[in-house]
Amino acid sequence: MPTTLSFSSLIKLALTFVFTGILFVANGQILVSGSMPLDLAIDARSAALGGKVVADLKPDGHASSYNPISVDSTAVGIIHTSYLNYYAAIQIGAIDAVIKTGEKHTIHVGARFASFGRFSGYDASGLPTGDFSGGDYVLQSGIKWKLDSVWSIGITGWGGFRNLALENAGILGIDAAVIGRWPNRNFAAGVLLSGFGRQFAGTGSQPVGAMPINFQIGFTKGFENAPFQLYLKAQNMEKWELAPEGVYDDGIDPLTGEIIQNTTWEFGDQFMRHISAGVEINLGSGLAAQFGYDHRRRIEMASMGRKGTNGFSMGVHLRIRETDIGLARNTYHFAGSSTHLSIAIALPG
Repeated sequence: MPTTLSFSSLIKLALTFVFTGILFVANGQILVSGSMPLDLAIDARSAALGGKVVADLKPDGHASSYNPISVDSTAVGIIHTSYLNYYAAIQIGAIDAVIKTGEKHTIHVGARFASFGRFSGYDASGLPTGDFSGGDYVLQSGIKWKLDSVWSIGITGWGGFRNLALENAGILGIDAAVIGRWPNRNFAAGVLLSGFGRQFAGTGSQPVGAMPINFQIGFTKGFENAPFQLYLKAQNMEKWELAPEGVYDDGIDPLTGEIIQNTTWEFGDQFMRHISAGVEINLGSGLAAQFGYDHRRRIEMASMGRKGTNGFSMGVHLRIRETDIGLARNTYHFAGSSTHLSIAIALPG
């Protein structure tokens, strides 16, 4: 019979093969458009740290909406809710709660959604056909297993539908994660697979195919005598080339016709498009501040050379008795910033 250590090693080896197989399968399918509530970090703390947190020094129930290893027994009796006002009247939200916990496992359930608002419809001749709405709506349930004092694994299954007027499609998939925590070193490392699933046709002309995945690797480091933690993440590791086509091509001077050499360091630019980072500062008395940076968002969301504060984010977390409140501002585009609000409420009894 294998020892605890060898059993954990076998589990980690098996998960490596599973993740590798998932990447090969996903890359061989037709991709459909992504889903906002599946792709974005809706909760305030994660958004302020630059996006989804892959590895954390402690479980964070707010992050359990996208990371199945972000819960433990301390979240029993607490409802975690998050809200994001995105762009053009788009409202995005998430809710998650632990329903059962044991010595080695924790089970949680929740939902994620995005409402696109209401639109006015017209036929081909320009006559109004009435208002219509749209959105993505997902229910989910996940489980986290603690393998030993360091390693934990988790998986969340989700399913729902997407609609816009008479266009409807179903979606079904999983999020999966592995994390290692070393408390004596104030260090954590993990991997997170987000959005591995499939869209299947409903009504209308919706395509059938694989959902876009995001394979992420994260590291977090805290310090004994410093009141802050550093977060570093590499995202979209399933694909190296993230830059749009033509980014590294030479240009042509419109007046002289001369070739303008593109001096961008291609390897460095491609590498940085995978990187996001954040820092959390503990201010004491249940108060913390977060700051984050996403390089890909900064350079890809620029318009006419204007970047503004694209890619930068900031937030604050406050604990008042049994209630946790998080607020963050995240600049997804130069047109303006979006606000994230998270509230964790302990149920009576």
